[in-house]
Amino acid sequence: MDQGDFSRLAESMADFVESKTKLTVGQIHRPPMFSKKQIGFIALALMIWTPFLIKKLLLGQTLLHDPKVWLGFSIFVYFFSVSGAMHNIIRKMPMFLADRNDPSKLIFFYQGSGMQLGAEGFAIGFLYTIVGLLLSLVIHVLVRVRNVNVQRVVMIVSLLVSFWAVKKVVYLDNWKTGYGVHGFWPSSWK
Repeated sequence: MDQGDFSRLAESMADFVESKTKLTVGQIHRPPMFSKKQIGFIALALMIWTPFLIKKLLLGQTLLHDPKVWLGFSIFVYFFSVSGAMHNIIRKMPMFLADRNDPSKLIFFYQGSGMQLGAEGFAIGFLYTIVGLLLSLVIHVLVRVRNVNVQRVVMIVSLLVSFWAVKKVVYLDNWKTGYGVHGFWPSSWK
């Protein structure tokens, strides 16, 4: 028998003992997951709680009705998607590596297109999320501000921070892959 065939269940342990020692293990008795008192308490709590839940649902005062919860969830989903977190989970990528030359130092960015570390993806995802949040701020919030000077200052700061973030992403991509991103100008402009 292979050791991987056994889990930590009592039946598996009994089978293991029987196969190794040739002794007979008796029947395994298990109490129910919930006792009758626990089931009664849960039923009573649900009966008491149900009218309050119905009232909250009818008034629209649940977490599912709160736009801030949906906003936070959508930002999380955006960050999760642009940071490559699923890549890190599926491929079991480490967040960082120890430096081969100096084991006391950590490497957060791996140069080369063959591998991506977790911290690298999260850093890029954070930069993308900054740009997305600033764009949302400019589109949805800044247009409601009445002071034109405040609009201009926030717009300039948002553009500068977004430009900086995109510049860092392009720099890191150039450093990682070795390919340079550059514009192609029409030949008549030279």
